[in-house]
Amino acid sequence: MKNLIFVLAISALFFSCGAARQGQVTILYTNDMHAQFVPLPATWIETDPQPLIGGMIALEYAVRKARADYPQSLLLDAGDISTGTLLSKIDYNGALNGGFVEMMNLLNYDAFTIGNHEFDEGQENLTKLLRLANFDIVSANLFINDTLIAPAYKIYNIGRIRIGVIGIILSDLYHVTAMKNLDNVVVADPVQTAQSIVDKIDDQTDLIILLTHQGDDQDQVLAAQIKNADIIVGGHSHTPIDNVRQTNGVLIVQAGSKTRYLGRLTVNVAGDTISRYEGELIPTWVDCVKSPHPGMHALVKTFQTSIDGEFGRQIGILKTAWKMHNYYETNLGNFITDVMRTSYQTDFAMLNSGAIRKSLPAGPISKKDVMEILPFSNYITTFRCSGKLLYEILRNDIESSIKNGSGLLQISGINYAYRVGDNDAAEIISMQCTGEAIDPEKIYSGTTVDFVMHNWQTRYELDNIETKPIIIADLIIEHIEQNPIIESKVEGRIQRVRYRTTEKLKE
Repeated sequence: MKNLIFVLAISALFFSCGAARQGQVTILYTNDMHAQFVPLPATWIETDPQPLIGGMIALEYAVRKARADYPQSLLLDAGDISTGTLLSKIDYNGALNGGFVEMMNLLNYDAFTIGNHEFDEGQENLTKLLRLANFDIVSANLFINDTLIAPAYKIYNIGRIRIGVIGIILSDLYHVTAMKNLDNVVVADPVQTAQSIVDKIDDQTDLIILLTHQGDDQDQVLAAQIKNADIIVGGHSHTPIDNVRQTNGVLIVQAGSKTRYLGRLTVNVAGDTISRYEGELIPTWVDCVKSPHPGMHALVKTFQTSIDGEFGRQIGILKTAWKMHNYYETNLGNFITDVMRTSYQTDFAMLNSGAIRKSLPAGPISKKDVMEILPFSNYITTFRCSGKLLYEILRNDIESSIKNGSGLLQISGINYAYRVGDNDAAEIISMQCTGEAIDPEKIYSGTTVDFVMHNWQTRYELDNIETKPIIIADLIIEHIEQNPIIESKVEGRIQRVRYRTTEKLKE
């Protein structure tokens, strides 16, 4: 009789374990929210006025509705919650951008992985920011002083499904973040790190999610090389993946940026594998919000009032809309670099296009506008270099833009024309500085920002480097206050030669 009871008990345990490995779970996800706590116009819709989308009130409503429809769910964010709006510049509970984390707390996020922009206000602020989170932080390959900045993974029980979530940050962190904020930071290889954690937790889980901040191209690489992982929830490239991608059996999703979408991926799990899946991007239309969350509404109103009071004052008038672009000369880039050059009376100025984060329509300009256009705490830096080195810097910049997709430098005081040869090699065919042809032996003075300078110092021998005690946004604000009527143009500073003709690059 005892033997029979024992056999029945073992059988019950066996069938119970088998049942526990079957079920349905929904992954809700965001990425690259960039402190976008208020809505934005849907610029791709040609109506006047354009409908509003995004913001934390609309996102909270979308999450609440999705949870009601899919109660067995997990809410994840793939990093870059910082830098983008002035909320990132407001101290809340001891940390810059702490207010946005508080909004995420109200949304009851389950897990978050660190993005490169979380370093923008320095490591000390990052530490304070993470302490405010009521949700889990996961990061398997990010070390400071040889110690993981956060737990590598977390395992959740959602219904009958055991889900492992592993955090991964991009290996290229040093090229997208100011080096002054990366002392003693080491990023381990994403593929090797992810595989080691997957191997460790595979027997403890039914579903493994890699929560990554490295871009959809690197997510494809990771998926192609990983074994026994099921899903990649990605960030960094701001890619709205409408239809779930699948590489090497791994599902890949990403939800655009700036709270404009909530991603949903619903999977059926059986026998440690995904047997069925379907997903969507849910647009967070403001006019769809039927019942705003009172606590979220109060937080948004408080921060909006504070920002408008401190930064909303008009400082100038823009006669022609400012437009940004990473790969072309722009009137906005021309204006900013002209101010940099003339303020420090140098021969030329250069600024990475990635430092410029939004366009602006014609009309009033406020301090808030400038700080959202130039949100990074980048300090003005002056230096000297030879004409030969200046030529090399620009040629390398063109090749990097062509081969790696990095943006062209916005320039002032320089004009150049170039063409692209075999194997995407760049050739500068004419170049002037201060209105004259570049002299390879002459020493020229330049202005840039410390972010660019830190990257250059690992590649070039530059002289008389001096960092000024002013960030670029403050410099531009001061200039506009003194010269409030602004009209900027594209002037043909950068030209690309095609088919024996020279075409000015258009915006």
